[in-house]
Amino acid sequence: MKEKPASPLAPEQKQRLFVIFERLLPVVDSLADKLRLILILGLLVTIWLIVWFFFLKHFSLGITVITGIGALLPTLILARFWWALEELKNLPDIAGQMMGDAKSELQESVQNIRAGKAPKLGFFSAGKSLWSVGAMVSEARDLVGSYLSITTLVNPFMLILGALSLFIVFLLLWVSIILAFFI
Repeated sequence: MKEKPASPLAPEQKQRLFVIFERLLPVVDSLADKLRLILILGLLVTIWLIVWFFFLKHFSLGITVITGIGALLPTLILARFWWALEELKNLPDIAGQMMGDAKSELQESVQNIRAGKAPKLGFFSAGKSLWSVGAMVSEARDLVGSYLSITTLVNPFMLILGALSLFIVFLLLWVSIILAFFI
């Protein structure tokens, strides 16, 4: 992996970036955990729908595959968000490349998050958190520049697709529960 050159930042820009990172880390950590759980649920729901269609109701293979792909698409969109959030968890290393001395303070924030000292988001506030992460990351975009790949988290179209995907995965979860117990 190539080393990226550290860009010189003014002290006020360093402080502003540190404040943004400090606000962003707890939200990113909590949202990444929730999205990982939703990804697992989405995969399980997709597998259940394929089993229900093909083995229990004996639909054709073509219909089963089309339904499986349709059920998997929202999960794949959420996987892209999860990947971008996991990349944002490397903020102390990125900050070390950019700021030097603030690295230890950000590492302390990460250690507090991993120790469970940071507040966690509610399960249903994950969609709203996508928007707040997008706003904070877009605020830091001019300072961070090429250090992060944040286009997924900043692009309004992707944010709408992510929120819609969250809704669709929950809808598919309810449909699969109804299929399992009532049909």
